[in-house]
Amino acid sequence: MSARCLLLSIVLLGCTSQGTSPHPGHTSTRGVGTLTSSGVCGFTAPVTYGPPGPDGMVDVPPDDPNVFYMGRVDCSPAGPAFAFPAASIRLRFHGTALDLRLSDSGTGTATSTNYYDVSLDGAAPIRLEAAAGDHTYPLARGLADGEHTVEIVKRGESNGNTGKARLLGFRIPEGARLLPVRQRPLRLEFVGDSITTGYGNEVSTTRPDLFPFTTINSNANAAYGAVAARLLDAEYVAVAVSGRGVHRNWTDEPGELAPQFYDDTLPDDPAAPPWDFTRYVPQVVVVNLGTNDFSPPGPDHDAFRSAYARFLERIRGRYPDALLLAVVGPMLTDAYPPGARAWSTIQSDVASVVDGLTARGDANVRFLALTPQEAPYGEDYHPTVATHERMAREVAAEIRRLLPSLR
Repeated sequence: MSARCLLLSIVLLGCTSQGTSPHPGHTSTRGVGTLTSSGVCGFTAPVTYGPPGPDGMVDVPPDDPNVFYMGRVDCSPAGPAFAFPAASIRLRFHGTALDLRLSDSGTGTATSTNYYDVSLDGAAPIRLEAAAGDHTYPLARGLADGEHTVEIVKRGESNGNTGKARLLGFRIPEGARLLPVRQRPLRLEFVGDSITTGYGNEVSTTRPDLFPFTTINSNANAAYGAVAARLLDAEYVAVAVSGRGVHRNWTDEPGELAPQFYDDTLPDDPAAPPWDFTRYVPQVVVVNLGTNDFSPPGPDHDAFRSAYARFLERIRGRYPDALLLAVVGPMLTDAYPPGARAWSTIQSDVASVVDGLTARGDANVRFLALTPQEAPYGEDYHPTVATHERMAREVAAEIRRLLPSLR
């Protein structure tokens, strides 16, 4: 049976209510080596698996040292939580079957249902629809008895209180075991808005005004940052919320600005702990912000430039050695808002910020203008998957050009 057919068991087998909670019964075999800081949770303590259920499967707790977390994650051992788009979980295991145990906050509407990309053994991902609450999702059955890999990627963004989830663990056959995960050699972070979240990118239409936002058509795993990371064989963290800007949000709507949510582990959740920046130190930070600042009636340009410069300086303070790549595009045009010449002006504004930081001694900050998009469009005039792929190639090529180690 192909890996794709095996993952179709998600749909065919459905999900069950949460099973037996882990307790002493079987000790994990972790393989050689332990996780490093590239995995943002870095659990190292030995764990025990639960006893076998009637189906012969045992519970693997979420703090098993061989569960590899990537993204902004609240690393509670009882259930690591995540809300930012493209947060991912990777496993390498020796066994014949695998279940996912997940607690999800979606409420089942077109704008509040959460989806995950699940890829087994490197095959094309299958979309998993999550149900509200705690559930067990069969991911694979009847695998060859050997080593397998799985990657689970959160397709959507925080979406208020309905975009959060917690990993409760996995289930594997009795006698199976987890193995250390291969870590990718380069670390990237992308900071942005709806472009970076993959808002509406799985629609392709010449009438985007007829296609408002849905979660089923939004895929952060197919957004340009995630695609660029795959092109560069890199770890990927997205810190992005739709509608947010550096100085002002879309048409001055409420919500944290990017410099505020940049410190968040879980966006728009005041009860969540602040992000610990030592958990993930990227070699490259790509910032694509400003589209919402230029929404009607447009920004105060002095205030926008000042806010943008302060934000880049804050990022530099967190990551003294990282390449900072200030990116603009591809949604803005000189036709809208009327008279604002938004596309020309944002290029001038952001380039001047980068030039100013360079003049003050930061030799590792650069500017990149992406090719403006053309029809067809995604939902609400956002980039399509095809446009994201072109954007990813442009960004990956620039990172290769700027990092000698990648040439």
